[in-house]
Amino acid sequence: AILAQERLCPNKLKQQLSFVHAELGAMVAVVAEDASAETAFESFPSKLWRLETTGANQALDERGIWVADASVDGATAAALREEILSLHETGLLKQSGNVLAVRLPDGRRGGKALHKHHVFEADVIADGVLERHDVLRCCPTLAALLAEEGALREILNAAKPSLGLCRLDQAKVQVNSGCGGAFPFHFDVPSARDSRRHLTAILYLNPAWMPGDGGEIEALPFPFPDASVSPLNARLVVFSALGIMHRVRPFTGSSHGSRVCINLWFDGNADAPFPQTLPAELDGCSDGRLAKIVSVLRRRPAELRVFCKMWYCNAIAESFRETFEPSADLEAAMSLHEEEASEVESRIAPQTMAVLKAALPLDADKQATEAKEEKADE
Repeated sequence: AILAQERLCPNKLKQQLSFVHAELGAMVAVVAEDASAETAFESFPSKLWRLETTGANQALDERGIWVADASVDGATAAALREEILSLHETGLLKQSGNVLAVRLPDGRRGGKALHKHHVFEADVIADGVLERHDVLRCCPTLAALLAEEGALREILNAAKPSLGLCRLDQAKVQVNSGCGGAFPFHFDVPSARDSRRHLTAILYLNPAWMPGDGGEIEALPFPFPDASVSPLNARLVVFSALGIMHRVRPFTGSSHGSRVCINLWFDGNADAPFPQTLPAELDGCSDGRLAKIVSVLRRRPAELRVFCKMWYCNAIAESFRETFEPSADLEAAMSLHEEEASEVESRIAPQTMAVLKAALPLDADKQATEAKEEKADE
């Protein structure tokens, strides 16, 4: 499998990325043409990815999240699922975990590592580098899919050119065996300060999933209502890595098999954050102060993430309690979370909070209908 180990971004001169995985007998060469004048992406024909991107640009620009069903064919989805489950059965996946922020005895901010029960994973690619050769040796379909990441980037860039996706930064395979396995609310913020991470894409591989099994991804596309997306087979969910807070609801459907997915994170034009645009209908019927506040937050992802800690304080705390077993470390993390959320709220003018609480979350469909009715009355 051929996997990028360098950044392939606009404003860089020619870079030839050629990677050979001899055990699988596959090789692909990709050449990036000089992009000093304009962003240019070489053609990456895909045999596996099948995306219909109508409406993707608008959805990503307004809500920051877009869903594509049947993104790979049934045979490919079945092979991927079988390979990843085999990795789990042979012990090649490790238990997932998070480092939670806590207040240390000396008053400084520190971290405590907690495991997520029933969730197992492997980082196949990290910082653009293939880390798990052993995984790809066992998974030819997965290797082929990752070798076509350039084709996926090309499809998404064509749908929304401002993304400027230029590199597969990280790829993870994951198995949730049920019994309540979950993820708390978070943003996909990388640890490296100079990271260009821009987009998250998750491919679900769950042919037997049924309503009531849980395991949905729940996104909070501020300032709109939360969005719940079922982990249906061959469904690809794409969203802003730095602008959409999200979690995985507890998965309990182990009688229908494990919840399996592939997580991809792409570098891109991080200087053009999304979502930004508010629907035109909202501009005409929303409080002017509200539109200004929302616009500022959506243009500044770092400030939006701080604001969301306060705005979704209770939902965040609940998601952490659903994800981790009760412990002193968890309580310490929740205490710091509430302390920091309160500190954020204290910096916001009461009048501003009143405007936000009165109007949010926005219901774009409802307000668009009301706006059309007002124009009809005129």
